[in-house]
Amino acid sequence: MNNTFKMILACALMLPIAGCSAEKKSSVAGSDSITGAYDMTITGYDWGCGTDSIIMNLDHPLDAVTTDSFTVTEHKQATNFMAEGFPVEEVDVPRQVTNAYLVDESGKKTTEPSTRVKLELYVSPNDGSPLLFSFPSMMNTWSHPYTLTVTKADNAKLTSEGTEVKDFTISVDSASKTTSADKFKLDTFKAKDGVTYQYASYTPEGGSKTLVVWLHGLGEGGTENTDPYVTLLANKAAVLGDESFQSTVGGANVLVPQCPTYWMDNDGKMTNSTGGGIHADGTSHYLESLHELIAKYKEETGSTKVVIAGCSNGGYMTMLMALNYPTEYDAYVPICEALPNALITDEQVKTLADLKMYYVYSQDDTTVVPELHEVPLLQRLEASGAKDIHVSVTEHVVDTTGTYYVDENGQPTLENTGKPYQYMGHWSWIYFFNNTCDANGLKAWDFIANAVK
Repeated sequence: MNNTFKMILACALMLPIAGCSAEKKSSVAGSDSITGAYDMTITGYDWGCGTDSIIMNLDHPLDAVTTDSFTVTEHKQATNFMAEGFPVEEVDVPRQVTNAYLVDESGKKTTEPSTRVKLELYVSPNDGSPLLFSFPSMMNTWSHPYTLTVTKADNAKLTSEGTEVKDFTISVDSASKTTSADKFKLDTFKAKDGVTYQYASYTPEGGSKTLVVWLHGLGEGGTENTDPYVTLLANKAAVLGDESFQSTVGGANVLVPQCPTYWMDNDGKMTNSTGGGIHADGTSHYLESLHELIAKYKEETGSTKVVIAGCSNGGYMTMLMALNYPTEYDAYVPICEALPNALITDEQVKTLADLKMYYVYSQDDTTVVPELHEVPLLQRLEASGAKDIHVSVTEHVVDTTGTYYVDENGQPTLENTGKPYQYMGHWSWIYFFNNTCDANGLKAWDFIANAVK
């Protein structure tokens, strides 16, 4: 190979490299006009879910940012509980930016100029939910629309490679959405009787012989503007796929069916729901189809042990599954269960007395009053000689995570006022998902682990 040919070859090889370098340099050049889009993250909390951070992807880099650099306004649907008929309206809500910083391509904080900016947003039981709770249906759905408008604060001094930024425009619609439930897969199932379920499922690495079925409450059912991610996020049920739960129970497949209406529906047409109340009769239109779905998923995962847990409407259905299929499942966790004691016969009490059950409720539950549900039933179970019935009962439902406290107006605050924020007494599922239930020293997750050994 002569020297002339070597020089030509070397130049040819260097051209793409030089071209790439030049292109990269121009793509990160400074500008006084910046545009971009954002990716948002939705996380499940005790009280539901909230959009707690976004990452803006910009066409030109910023040199530095501060918490006061941006303003964020949330546009969404919300129920107006102050107006007659509780109408659904579109509202604009200012969002509090609690932190702002530059991140690199992997999402890690950086001090170098970057085209990626992360904003952390304050969330609370009153702030940041992307869900709409409609009073007429008593159900949660995804808010449509749901947008975030990010603007440069009036007094903010932003620079891009030393150039002062004068125009800053971010698309109001998110480019992508990440949630704490994304580890779950979504699918559908059509039963022999024609009932079609949307459902979420989680399979641990390496599989498991245990199946945990979670049955949601009234607010997480439906088929319009919803999906099983709503079921997982509105009550923090996604924690069942987290390491905390999985390691405690020894690994478990998780099945989360979404009821097309609500579990207490006795005809599939919601005719037993009037004026916001449901008239239970001890039956469910979904009994056989749910049993069929669980059997299908049990076979699909090779599970040999099954635990059914559920809250409120789902607690009602948990009780029906225990009464109608007592030999097919291994344990039950009914939480603030809505099956009235008056509908349970003495013969059915004998059936329940032979099962492994862990009841959870709060004494101040005004939605499913304990004196009409758990209290008399548990007395009957004790009188019948039940041996493996456990009860976690609390006076109230309060924040046990050390996150939210109550301020002088009774509203949630991050400031430690010495008094944990108190939720509705019906929300006793919070203790289950945080594994803070206590039945004479036995936690609910440990009960599950023992039941499937």
